[in-house]
Amino acid sequence: MPGSPFRVAITTSREPSRVTRELVNDLANSLPGTVKVSRGRKSLTAVLEEAVRYGAEHVVLVWDRRGVPFALLFYDVAGRAWEPYALRISGVRMRRDFPALVARRPRARSAVIVDLARNEISDIFMEVFHYPVVHDLDAVRGLFDTVLLIRQRDDITLVETLGSDLGPRAPTLKIGRVIYRACTGLRFLSAGAG
Repeated sequence: MPGSPFRVAITTSREPSRVTRELVNDLANSLPGTVKVSRGRKSLTAVLEEAVRYGAEHVVLVWDRRGVPFALLFYDVAGRAWEPYALRISGVRMRRDFPALVARRPRARSAVIVDLARNEISDIFMEVFHYPVVHDLDAVRGLFDTVLLIRQRDDITLVETLGSDLGPRAPTLKIGRVIYRACTGLRFLSAGAG
C-alpha cells in the first residue's frame, strides 16, 4: 500500500512473557513508522498477512525464549524471506529498571540513529526502519522525538532508546552479537545461538 504510515510491523513469538510484551509496546510507541501486531494464537503467516494489510515493508519479530526477549528477527515482506541476520539479545533494561521513573511518552513522529559503535547494527536498523544515521549525539538534541543511541561497551552493543532531551524513552537492548546465516523459518538461530 503506497503511502502507508507504517513501514515496520513489530510482533512477538507465541506466548510471549510480560517483559517481551512490554518491550514490543514501548518499541511500537517509540519508533515512528511502526505498528504493533498482536500475535495471540495467530500463525506467522497470519501475522505476515496483517503486515501486508498495514503496508509494512518489514516485520520485526521479538523472539521470546524462556521468558525473556532472546533475539530480533527481521522479515522482508516484499522479498517474502527472512533477512540473513538476527540480533541476539543478551539483556534488556526496561523502563521500570531505571533509577528514576521513566513515564511513557507520546507516540514518536521522528527518529534518528546515533551510531557511536560504528558497527553493522546501525546499518541493519537503517535498512529496516529507514531512519537517518549520524555520529554525533549532541547534534541531535531536541531535533527528534526518538534517538536510537548505539554504543559499544566491552563486547556488548547497547541500543538505547532516548527522547529528544536525550533522557531514557524506552528500554535499552543489550545486543550480544549479530548472527548471519542462511535462514529457513524459525530455525534461524538453531546453530550457534547459545
